[in-house]
Amino acid sequence: MAGSNQEHEAESWPPAIYHQMPAILEYLEDHRVVVVSAAPGSGKSSVLPRCLAESGYGPVLCAQPRHLAAFVAMAKVGEEWDSDIEFTTTRQLLDRFSSPAPVLAGYGAVVIDEAHDRTLGTDVLLGMVKAALATGTTMGGRCKVVVCTAGGPADGMLSAFFGGAPVVSIPRAAHQVEVRYSRGPVLDMAAAVADEVAAIHASQPPGDVLVFLPENADIIGVHARLLGLPVPGLAVRYVHDNLPAELIDIMLINSPVPDGRRRVVLATDVAETAVLVHGITYVVDTGLVSEQPPVRISKEAAAARAAIAGFSGPAAATGSTSRRSTMISTSTPSHTSGKMARPSGSRSWSSDMPLTASRGLRFLTRHWNRQC
Repeated sequence: MAGSNQEHEAESWPPAIYHQMPAILEYLEDHRVVVVSAAPGSGKSSVLPRCLAESGYGPVLCAQPRHLAAFVAMAKVGEEWDSDIEFTTTRQLLDRFSSPAPVLAGYGAVVIDEAHDRTLGTDVLLGMVKAALATGTTMGGRCKVVVCTAGGPADGMLSAFFGGAPVVSIPRAAHQVEVRYSRGPVLDMAAAVADEVAAIHASQPPGDVLVFLPENADIIGVHARLLGLPVPGLAVRYVHDNLPAELIDIMLINSPVPDGRRRVVLATDVAETAVLVHGITYVVDTGLVSEQPPVRISKEAAAARAAIAGFSGPAAATGSTSRRSTMISTSTPSHTSGKMARPSGSRSWSSDMPLTASRGLRFLTRHWNRQC
């Protein structure tokens, strides 16, 4: 089974976050907010909440920008922690802030995950949390806040936004990744991606392939192209936002790949951080994210996608953009607002939030490199 041994081996490694938990807990003793900067697969979404609960910070509320990520993290934590750890989405947590009651006062810690994604909902939530900490009306005096990122410019910005909150960095050892670029504009994305996968299969050593596509429809299109090519020996799997959480394990873990076949995982940007696909040797990146119409990802996101190939060993990443293509440095809310629908109800967030929380409300600036 191509990649399966690497996958199970990777899952048996001690999560990197274990080594930094003493520092996180020490900072939490003296600070209301701590920023945790950790690469995908470090355990920040599943292990961190358990460690916080074990250390007396329960109940722990964890907010994810995606329903799928919340379900996956909840499954990893396990049923034995149901009473101490609660998973929700950013949207649902924002809805709680529309109540004047101290809805978070009963929690020992709130974990806001994937803050670097810059979804509109996450940015608004961070502003609401900052205001709530200042007034004490919604958070109470006991609740601590842990803001998680995948590293990069977000760390310093979030630290400054929360008044100099300490940052705990958890690097993940990665192997060298050879980055390749397309030679020119791609006119037919599905055909170009299928041809690239076929070329990898024909000319490169064994290793699984992860393909980043903007939308679910593109996954269907590329899959159809691959089926139409005379390329035997491929086992195609897929993962996207609309895939029921219970099918994630079936698609990525419990669906055996016959010996001699190469696993090809077709995925949307959910595979950047929300669902980590282990055992990847090659990444094919279209450089696009789902919007109306799809837009180009940032340099930071492109680097994160390529790095996934380096978790298991020396690897290669191919981008559909040319070396000279212009990309923004980091994501901004306008580039990711499509991932987060407005909270339920017709009223605006600002009119729903308690008056004491809305006074002096400040949000993150559009770009990470500007001061709050």
